[in-house]
Amino acid sequence: MHNDRYADPVSTDPTPLAPPRDVMDRTRLLSLAAVLASTVGLGLAYGVGYTVTAVRFTEWGAAGWLVGVAGAAPSLAVVALVPLAPRLAGRLGAVPVMVAGAALVALSFVLMPVLDGVGWWLLLRVQSGAGLTLPWLVGETWINTVVTDRVRGRVLGLYAMLLFSGWALGPLLVDRVGTTGLAAYAVGVLGMALCAVPLLLARRLAPAMAAHGTVRLPAAVRLAPLAMLAAVVGGVAEFGYISLLPAYALEAGASTTTSLRLLTVLLVGGICLQVLVGWLADHVDRSRLLAGLGLVLAVGATGFAGLVGTGGAPAYLAAFALGGVVVAFYAVGLTMLGERVPAGQLAVANAGFLVSYEVGATVGPVLGGAAMDVWPPHGLAVLVAVVGVGFAAGVLARRRQPTITQNG
Repeated sequence: MHNDRYADPVSTDPTPLAPPRDVMDRTRLLSLAAVLASTVGLGLAYGVGYTVTAVRFTEWGAAGWLVGVAGAAPSLAVVALVPLAPRLAGRLGAVPVMVAGAALVALSFVLMPVLDGVGWWLLLRVQSGAGLTLPWLVGETWINTVVTDRVRGRVLGLYAMLLFSGWALGPLLVDRVGTTGLAAYAVGVLGMALCAVPLLLARRLAPAMAAHGTVRLPAAVRLAPLAMLAAVVGGVAEFGYISLLPAYALEAGASTTTSLRLLTVLLVGGICLQVLVGWLADHVDRSRLLAGLGLVLAVGATGFAGLVGTGGAPAYLAAFALGGVVVAFYAVGLTMLGERVPAGQLAVANAGFLVSYEVGATVGPVLGGAAMDVWPPHGLAVLVAVVGVGFAAGVLARRRQPTITQNG
């Protein structure tokens, strides 16, 4: 299942030229360390870009819908470029494609203070999203190609923790340095440098990517439909809460300070609990784990709804736990993808996974906001609970089918 360069060290092949087990393990470890280190810079650039854009558009007096379009622009670029990315990686190699993407993002940060205006920035956000797609997609394929199934969940849990740590760090740094000078844009460029340098140092350790044509997304989704559905659910729940939690808490009676703190605690929970989720993914059946996450999501959303307006310690604990659950769908879904899809098709499957996630991230805030209008103030909780129960029921129904294919 894995790329030949990182074939599992236990083999029946008696050839004396096979490298010893410790060398194989050391090579695999160094390769994983490089791509995991690059993830922090990738997340940092994401966080800086979204924050700077929202602040500057607000300062320019842009309409709310235009701020929303600017926020969605990178996701639209991801969806547009993802079908082409596996072909680029197969032809040019993992590291050249990832570094080229990082350079494209860095260039967008350099141009932002020069091309200062709404129209230009919309184009630059599309450019940034296109660049971020390459290290994001190829990096995840790299990890799933190199890692062994015995520790796949823990490694991908660590990956999710590092990615979202960088993402959460971005707004904090922008708040620290401000948006009036060049410092915020320099932080974005620094993030891309942190992404590119470990990859360049480990360029000889990168796995070879299978050559592909343009990805047909329906075929990619069929490679691992359960993992794809987990990505959609994760995108809906994660971005529903990230986008709407402050407004939700305010409507439920919390103060402005409490509403913002609840969002921070939810993000921290999403970061801190992923290694635990990864450990579970390595020790229990992963489809059962996903079904359990769906039920826990429903219970967590319902329980948090009863506490969100109080601002007490139970509300913060509930937000912390809920954050861990909503991010877990991404990590466990990605783990299942690596488990069930052959190495030669991982880039294609990962493309479908990212598009599924972006679809959820796009529709989640829209559906959540509409639900809050229909069932104020707890419409978001109702939506997330229904999605969680529906997902769990679908997973369990699929498990009861008499025949489940490898890629199911």
